[in-house]
Formats: sequence, structure tokens, C-alpha cells
Amino acid sequence: MKNVSTLLNVALKISVLSGMSLSLFSAAVQAQADSGSDILVASVNYTAHENKDVGELISLSKFQKITDTASYTNQPYFINMDKELAYTQSITLDDVTQMDTFIYNFETQTAKNLTKSVTSEYSPTPTPDGKGLSVIRVNAQGKQELWYLQLDSGEARQNLLPAIEPVGYHAWDGTDKVLLFVLGEPHTLRLASVNKQTDQGRVLDTSIGPSLWAIPGTSLFSYSKQIDETNWQLRAVDTKTKKTKALVDMPKGSYYYAWSPQRYAVTAVDNKLYQWRYSESGTEQWSEFADLSEQCSAGISRLSFSQQGNSLAMVCNRPAVQ
Repeated sequence: MKNVSTLLNVALKISVLSGMSLSLFSAAVQAQADSGSDILVASVNYTAHENKDVGELISLSKFQKITDTASYTNQPYFINMDKELAYTQSITLDDVTQMDTFIYNFETQTAKNLTKSVTSEYSPTPTPDGKGLSVIRVNAQGKQELWYLQLDSGEARQNLLPAIEPVGYHAWDGTDKVLLFVLGEPHTLRLASVNKQTDQGRVLDTSIGPSLWAIPGTSLFSYSKQIDETNWQLRAVDTKTKKTKALVDMPKGSYYYAWSPQRYAVTAVDNKLYQWRYSESGTEQWSEFADLSEQCSAGISRLSFSQQGNSLAMVCNRPAVQ
């Protein structure tokens, strides 16, 4: 896949976040490609808050920069009982740029390119069987499909949903169902079964954002939804009843978020982090708990908690190259 093709694919994925067209976003994509991004992992601590309605206050310490390269590095996901972190990183060889799946081992503090493939993969996510990763894989025609990769070898084994593309992001619902972000006009939230090769998925909502997560301790999944040009809303869906509901408005300037096992949603606005506690009453509001101007001066995008909730991975944008 040629350099320009990859940049257009990245532009398509990033344009989802703002609703802007590819032409309007091309300059920003080139800046992102030049400056790159890094993954920062921090230890997470929880302490009682003086305001009981807030619950616990999250604090971060022991920051560890696990990638350091002027390239697109994104979509971290803790795997293997939090011993490793899977992520997407761009590589360039012989003037050809593509995205590969990397695995970082916390014990050895080393990373390896799992796939070394001839095509691009995004959003590595552990599969329910514990033996693989599901990824968004770009085929020879540029179509984004959901594939199963063997975790030990990186081998692409199966197109899980051949009837659905272009897939942007996904989250597993049990062993055979997948919640999907499907690009289009508008972008749609769909629920599909990997046991049905012709399944095109049931549309549950539209105009959604790129973060799909299970809400810990509940039967619900969450997603962000664009309300207007500047406002996003955090929403929940019950995949059994297919009903959706609003949870809370996102802070202005945010659409990415992640959940801790303690049911705290965390989001970023520029280089500040905010927390919100899930409750049935839904009366809580977002509260700032960290300013990472020193660690992530150009802002934070995607976030991911470890399974134990004691670590948080953050994608830190690099300052644009002048």
C-alpha cells in the first residue's frame, strides 16, 4: 500500500471524529503523519474524594513512555492478563508505509512487530477465546474488514464478517457477537454475529464516534454520539433489548474515552483528563483529575485501561513539525 493510500485511509478514519471531509482534513493528516504520536502508560491510584457524590478520585503516577518514534502510533489495548500491550504503529520500508500490529511486553520492556504483513491492520483487540486478536484489516482493494489474527504468529486466519465493510472499530459482545462502528453517511452502530457470514449487522444508532466499550459490571455497552458540530454525548446500548439511552454529555472537545473496572469513564480535552462515574441516577458530572501538560504537551487522544484498572495507556500526540 503506497504512502498516499495510507494517508487517505488515516484521513478517512480521523475524519470520523470531526465529521469533516477528506479534503478539509488532508493538511491535518499530513501534520499527524510528520509529527506522529507516542503511547504513555501510567499507574492508576484511587483515593476517597471529599465530595461523596464523586466517589473516588483518580490519580496517575510512574509514567512510562513505551514508544518513541515519529510515526502514527495508536489504539493501545492491554492483553495477556495485562502483561502485554497491543497497539497499531506505522512502518515505512522502501517508500511504502503501512500499519502493523505491535506487542509490547512490560516484563522485558521490549516491543515486537507481530504481523509484518503486506497490508495494514488497526485496532488490535483480544478475541474471546484468548488465542487471537481481532483487527480492522485493509484488503488489496482498500476495504476495511474485521479479521481474526493468530496471537502467537500474527497470521491472518479469517475474515469474521465478510458482508460488512468499511469497519472502523469494534467491541466483542460475548463469544460470537460484535458491536461495530461502520463508516458511512452517516456512520452507524451495528450489532452482528460472526457465525453468520452474510450478516450485515443490525443498526442500533447513527452518527456515532470511535470509542466502543463494555461498561464494567453491567450488561451495557457504551459509545459516543455526535449531537451537533461541537457536542458529543456518551450513550449506552443494551445489546439484548437493542435499546439505547443517554448517559452524560461529553466535555467539549472530547469524544474518546475509556472505562476503568470501577466504572469510571475517563476522557481527555487537550492534555487534561476528566473522570465521570457511572450510576443509575446519572446525576454526576465530569471532573478534572489530571493535567498532563508536561507529559503530553500536544494533547491526548485514545485511552485504554488495563483489566485490573491499575494502569492507563494514553496516546500522546507529538507537537507538529514546523
